[in-house]
Amino acid sequence: MVKITLITGNGKGKTSTAIGHVYLEQNKGKEIVIAQFLKTGNNCGECNFINRFYKTRWFNFGKKEFYVSDTQLEEFRDIVGRGITKLTDELNNVRTDILLLDELGIALSYNLVKWEDLLSITEAVNEEIIITGRKTPEIIKNKIDEIIQIEEIKHPYNDGIVARKGIDY
Repeated sequence: MVKITLITGNGKGKTSTAIGHVYLEQNKGKEIVIAQFLKTGNNCGECNFINRFYKTRWFNFGKKEFYVSDTQLEEFRDIVGRGITKLTDELNNVRTDILLLDELGIALSYNLVKWEDLLSITEAVNEEIIITGRKTPEIIKNKIDEIIQIEEIKHPYNDGIVARKGIDY
C-alpha cells in the first residue's frame, strides 16, 4: 500500500521540503513524477534545479494568473481536470515510485478537484505520494498517513520585503 504524506501549514517551505525529499529519493534511483497544481512552472527555482540535474517527469496544471475568485472556477476545474487525465495516463504507462502533488491541498480547498477523482492515481504509485498545500480540507487529513505542519513564526514579507527570485521561488 502506498504511503501518503501531507506537508501543509501557513509557513514557507512546503514545496521546498517536498523537493528535498524527491532529491533524496532520486539519488536512490527511484522513478519520480511531480505534478504542480495552480502553477505554470515558469520562474520556478525548484523546477529548474530538479530538471537540470535529474530526468524527472514534471507536469503543471495552472496558468499565468493564480486562482482568485469563483468566476474562474470552471476554467480552473477544466485546467486541473485535463491535467489529471494527462497525469493518470502517464502513471498508467510508466513505473512511478514517488508522486509529488504540489499545491493539491489548495486545489482541494477551492473545489477545483475532488479527492475521489484522485483515488485511481494511488493505485499507480509504488511507494509514496507527497501532497503539499495550505488549507487542506480536514476530511482529507483523515486519509493521510503522515502530516507535516510548517508554521510561520516570522517572515520578511510582513516587513515589506518582496519575494526574491532564486531564494523564495
